[in-house]
Amino acid sequence: MTNLSQPGAPPIPRRPRILVVEDHDVGRRSLARLLEAMGYDVTAVNDGRSALETLNTEPGLDYILTDVRLPDLDGREVVLAARQLVPRPKIALITGWDVEPDEPGRLGIDWVFLKPLDVQEIVSKLQQAPPADLVPDID
Repeated sequence: MTNLSQPGAPPIPRRPRILVVEDHDVGRRSLARLLEAMGYDVTAVNDGRSALETLNTEPGLDYILTDVRLPDLDGREVVLAARQLVPRPKIALITGWDVEPDEPGRLGIDWVFLKPLDVQEIVSKLQQAPPADLVPDID
């Protein structure tokens, strides 16, 4: 057994952190469970104000997945707040509606996922864009 407190012991890799913002209870819980099973550390909230509070109180979020239609705010407001974070997380908009063709670029959205969600597509995109501090250094 390796003593992780010993000098030279390999660091324990951290799990990528995701904020899921979805007002539909079953959808939020299901997506959170699936992402946790895939190795992500998930915080899931049901409205925009809770999302904004999480953005302000939980540093180090790697990904934000937000629904567009929330009971209190438009998901785009969550996107705009997330864009201000340093380092900036990857941001996905979840919607059952079409978005304007220029909207992702204009708002700084990395991905748009249409409902019904294809979880394999989401995980594939997340795996293709790992957080910067989880990308191995290549010398």
